[in-house]
Amino acid sequence: MNLSKQKVKYICEINKDLGIEDYYKRVYLSEFDMWGAKRKITKQTFNKREKEGCSVEYYKAIINLNIIQEMVIDIDTMLELAFQTNDKKWFLELTRKRNLMLGLLK
Repeated sequence: MNLSKQKVKYICEINKDLGIEDYYKRVYLSEFDMWGAKRKITKQTFNKREKEGCSVEYYKAIINLNIIQEMVIDIDTMLELAFQTNDKKWFLELTRKRNLMLGLLK
C-alpha cells in the first residue's frame, strides 16, 4: 500500500476545559468511497505533517456532562449489586470508574 498516493487527513481534537488534545490520522478508502477509522498519532507527527502542507483539521471536542451524570447513576446501581454479591474486584473496578466520571464533572 503506497501512502504517498492515498488521500490522508490529520485531525486534532481539542477540549480546552479538560486540557485534552488528541491527534489522529484518517485514510480515504477509495474502494469503499469512505474515510477509514481514525488512528491515533503523536502530536509530533501531526505537527510535522502540518508543516509539510498535509491536510489538517481542528475540532473542538465537547463532552456532554448530562451523559456522564447518567453513567454515574448506572455505576451506582452496579456498585450496589457488586456490594450485595460481595464481588470485591468488580466493586473496586466500578469505584475507580465512578471516581473518574466524577472527576470530569468537577
